[in-house]
Amino acid sequence: MAETDPFVARLASEHGEDLLRFLARRARNTADAREVAQEVYVRLLRMERKDRIRNPRAYLYRVAVNLLHEYELKRRAESDGLRGWVPEQLVDAAALRAEGDAEAQIIGRRLQAVLGELPVKCRAVLVMHRRDGMTCDEIAAKLGISRSMVKRYLGNGLRHCCARLGELQ
Repeated sequence: MAETDPFVARLASEHGEDLLRFLARRARNTADAREVAQEVYVRLLRMERKDRIRNPRAYLYRVAVNLLHEYELKRRAESDGLRGWVPEQLVDAAALRAEGDAEAQIIGRRLQAVLGELPVKCRAVLVMHRRDGMTCDEIAAKLGISRSMVKRYLGNGLRHCCARLGELQ
């Protein structure tokens, strides 16, 4: 059995119930709140220099708020179907088969592989812009991010694709 960290054990005993209530009010359900709380303590256990934390309670809540934000981003990505994009959505496989163009199929597979290397939001922005013809403002509204982040994701995604597809030739 793993040794318990006294700092984390003290925080959990002093603030655990309050933290869970705090998270439950902000999370979608109590299961998510418990999961986030657990991850907060796991992250604290991984810290090497806990002695540098001036206000442990405030730090605990800051980590919790950051994790809630991360979980919400993941939930949005999953609900928008950004993680579950199947190859047929990225490249119109039916059109490729109808044309019988083997080279286009190879390029399509290469593109799928390169797009698969991108982070979820970066890939989503790139595909929405290039395939769906959406504007930066439309993408920003759909994903709940700023227009400047859309541009950054788009630039990073295009640079990555150009570099990787250039390497594959």
